[in-house]
Amino acid sequence: MFNKTLSVEELNGYIRSIFDAEEMLHGVSVFGEVSGFKISGAHAYFTVKGKDAAIPCNLFNYRRTYTPKDGESVILKGTPDFYVRTGKLSLNVVSVQPVGIGDLHAQFERLKAQLENEGVFSPEHKKPIPPFCKDVCVITSKTGAVIRDIYRTVRNVNGCINLHVYNVRVQGEGAEYELADAIRAVDGVYDAIIVARGGGSLEDLAPFNTEVLARAIYAADTPIISGVGHETDFTICDFAADARAATPTAAAHMIAFDEQQTIGSIFEMLSKMGTTLQDQAKQMKRDLIAETKNLTHAATLITEKTINRFRLALGALTNGSKSFVTQKENTLDKTLISYNASNPLNILGKGYFGAVKNGKRITSVNDVSVGDKVDLIAKDGKISTNVKEIIK
Repeated sequence: MFNKTLSVEELNGYIRSIFDAEEMLHGVSVFGEVSGFKISGAHAYFTVKGKDAAIPCNLFNYRRTYTPKDGESVILKGTPDFYVRTGKLSLNVVSVQPVGIGDLHAQFERLKAQLENEGVFSPEHKKPIPPFCKDVCVITSKTGAVIRDIYRTVRNVNGCINLHVYNVRVQGEGAEYELADAIRAVDGVYDAIIVARGGGSLEDLAPFNTEVLARAIYAADTPIISGVGHETDFTICDFAADARAATPTAAAHMIAFDEQQTIGSIFEMLSKMGTTLQDQAKQMKRDLIAETKNLTHAATLITEKTINRFRLALGALTNGSKSFVTQKENTLDKTLISYNASNPLNILGKGYFGAVKNGKRITSVNDVSVGDKVDLIAKDGKISTNVKEIIK
């Protein structure tokens, strides 16, 4: 036992010497499930976990061996390393041997297949993201870097979108219920919803791989964007959402239309419309002038033809009337001559009398009887007498 007070450096150095001296730990093989696998340059970093424990791993020059995936069960060969400066224990991995799919990954695949068969991921059900959002709700932790990245990304190009934060836990037991309740609380209030969190291990992203969250997204009327994890991370939330963004920043880009560019496009469109309308007005004016000339020419032709037809008709009418009058004059002359010839007054003028009984002309002796009163009409008067005798 140490009976003196140690500095941090001395304590960590002593612990490091224990690990170095323990030959059993050199080249040890460890079985576990890969989580949070990330590549940085030539090296890779991840966590290998068991049922109740986990240890960070360093895989230097990762291309020398098998490259594992999150959720995959593997056998690692390496040596524990205790870093004196930070007091951090890790496993320096030399080789990776795949064993199979881990429990978390297997659960993920089973749930994904179930929801996919039910149509929860159906493209026909997905709603389009509005191109010009005014009010957007971001469901995430208000204390994390995610909301700052989203806000900064939006404000770089747009100052008019209203961003609202609904604060929830984004990892840990029960976080999925907070996320689902948040979606139901803001559904129908905003133009779009972003569900977001940064990257993490498969355990960290567990709330986003749950049935309760997937069904809440499916039932929502508001378009939902999933911006969870890194570009290589895929969650159940991604598949259920109406749109998947590779990162929270990418989700911000999906709703942050460039305000100045949009205004410029509108003015350009209006300018083109104005030019088009001017061109159409000029063409309409030219067409109107041409039509007016055509109508004027046609009216002139119609007027000249009408006048000529009127003149011809008038001439024919005049000639016809003259012929008609001449014909009627000749007929009248003949009629007068015939009338004068048969005019009884002319006969009376020669010394003849006309006999009338009761105003009716007597043309035969049989028209009268003895004793009848008869009027004898001469050219200058009449003589009234009675019939005394009828001689046949």
